[in-house]
Amino acid sequence: MVVVRRLHEKEFKACFAEPMTNVTATANRAVDIWPYVDALDLDEIGVPHLNDVHYVYRDAQNRFDQVLIGTGRFNALLVIVVDLGRSSVFGHFLLDLNNEYGESGGHLRPV
Repeated sequence: MVVVRRLHEKEFKACFAEPMTNVTATANRAVDIWPYVDALDLDEIGVPHLNDVHYVYRDAQNRFDQVLIGTGRFNALLVIVVDLGRSSVFGHFLLDLNNEYGESGGHLRPV
């Protein structure tokens, strides 16, 4: 049984260390996130479905990878936070770009 953990905003933001680096093309998978993703209740998260991984970002201290997965909601990404030191999923967070950056969402395409 996979235990899921929804991160509060403060917990999620603690997983950042600037500068965040886009490692999408070069990252070695530290852990298989898909059993964790499959265990999520999408209705509880507030998204109709999930798409593919769009990006993977690593914090400057090499503690966490943030795996950004597209959702069926405009400008909303499901972020799976991977603890690199423990090779495990730390938790997840729904990143709503409209709330973070205004209605334009930073001019992103639908995800």
